[in-house]
Amino acid sequence: MRIQKDLIRSEDPAKDRILKAAFKLFYSKGYPNTGINEILEEAGAFKKSLYIHFPSKRDLGKAYLLEQEEAILGFVKRIAKREKKYSDFIKSWMKMLRRGLKNTYIYGCPYANLSNQTHDEPEISDFVKVALNRWVEDFELCLKEISWSSRKVKTESELKEISESILFYYQGALQLYGMSGDFKHIYRLEKELLSLDR
Repeated sequence: MRIQKDLIRSEDPAKDRILKAAFKLFYSKGYPNTGINEILEEAGAFKKSLYIHFPSKRDLGKAYLLEQEEAILGFVKRIAKREKKYSDFIKSWMKMLRRGLKNTYIYGCPYANLSNQTHDEPEISDFVKVALNRWVEDFELCLKEISWSSRKVKTESELKEISESILFYYQGALQLYGMSGDFKHIYRLEKELLSLDR
């Protein structure tokens, strides 16, 4: 079910322009409100270029989701490699998240936004369900390398539960932030994530 990375990255400048245009419009206008012609106009590309790389808007949607997943989780993984204590990891992540929300993700999580707009597209819904498991697995891998204030090593089931909680709090807080623009939800997110260190 996973889209290959080469679906996103290519030497073709038209493909890159199409992706950038689609990513911008999907995030700012929403997936259902963005038409193929609008993407092509924004990209300065022709339909032939689009359909060579993306047979459908759905394929563009999946490429968008994969790119967002890699950006978000890649960011988390880089911080986890640098910060060895759970509390330091969370504080660094939240600091960078607040900066990103101010500059880039003003409408909340781009991944969740598109996911919530495509419930009537089973192929994308199935793609997201598989991806959510990857998110939990990636959080678990990061947490295996982290030290906890209790100094007690976490069991696999504890790591899974904490990882699922991180995903739950993260997506909930970002949806509330996207709806309200109020940073109190992000500060609450930090507080809730820090409370998982027991």
